[in-house]
Amino acid sequence: MSDGRYALVTGGAQGIGFAAAKRFLELGFSGVLLLDRSAAKLAEAASRLKALGRVETLAGDLMDVTLPARAVSAAVSAFGGLDVLVNAAGNTERCGLDDTTPEAFERLFGVNVRAPLFMMQEAVKAMRASRAGTIINMSSMLSHGGPPNLTTYSASKAALNILTRSAAQKVARDGIRIFAINLGWVNSEGEHALQTGFHNMPQDWAEKIGRRMPSGRLITPDDVAGLVAYLVSPSARMMTGAIIDYEQMPVAVFEQHPALAPE
Repeated sequence: MSDGRYALVTGGAQGIGFAAAKRFLELGFSGVLLLDRSAAKLAEAASRLKALGRVETLAGDLMDVTLPARAVSAAVSAFGGLDVLVNAAGNTERCGLDDTTPEAFERLFGVNVRAPLFMMQEAVKAMRASRAGTIINMSSMLSHGGPPNLTTYSASKAALNILTRSAAQKVARDGIRIFAINLGWVNSEGEHALQTGFHNMPQDWAEKIGRRMPSGRLITPDDVAGLVAYLVSPSARMMTGAIIDYEQMPVAVFEQHPALAPE
C-alpha cells in the first residue's frame, strides 16, 4: 500500500543507496529516484526494484556542480514533491599528508562535502513547501580520526558532520530533520571491489575479518537500511541533528580495532 512519500537517493545503483531505496519501496513509498554515475548500473538497479514500486533514474557525476539542482528538479517533476533525501554516494580515495594532491582533495571534498551540501540546499527548498522532510547523510566512523592513508577522506567526513548539525539547526522549525550516520566497516559491492582490487585482499576477506568482529560479521547495506527506515519513520520525529555511530565497538574505547589486530 502506497504511503505517498517520495525519496531521492544518491549512490542509489548499489550498496547502501540501493538497500535504502529498496527498503523505502518495501515500506510503501510511492516512488524513488536513484542517482548514480553509471547509466548501466542504474538500469540494472531499476530492473531489480520495479516489482516493488515506481523507480526513476538519473545518471550523473556529483563532481558536476549543476547536478544537485537538476536531481532535485527531476524528483519534484516526476513525483510532485520530495520527502526524503539520502546522500549515500561517496568517494573513498586513499591519500594522506604526504600524497594528497590538489586534484584528489577536490575530488574528495567535491563528492563528500560540496555535493551533499548543495543536495541538501535544493532538497530543503522542495521540503519547505510541505513543512516536512528527512535528510540522511552517509558519513564515516573515520570522521573521528582515520589512518594515515585516509587523512583527507576522514577530514571530508568530519566536515560533512558539521554541515549536518548546522543544517539541522537551520531547518528544525521548518519540519525538516537531518541526520548523519557514521558508518563502520560495511561489506558493500564498492568495498569488496576496493579490498580485492586496490588492497589485493582475497575474495573471502569479509568473512575472515567479520569473524573477528563482536557480531561475527561485518555490517551489511541492509543493516544500514534498517536504521535509515527508523530515521524516516514517525518513531524518530522527536530527534534531529544526530550524528549516529553505526559501529560494533565504541569509538576511543579500544587501542586497536579488533578487525585489524593480528590473529
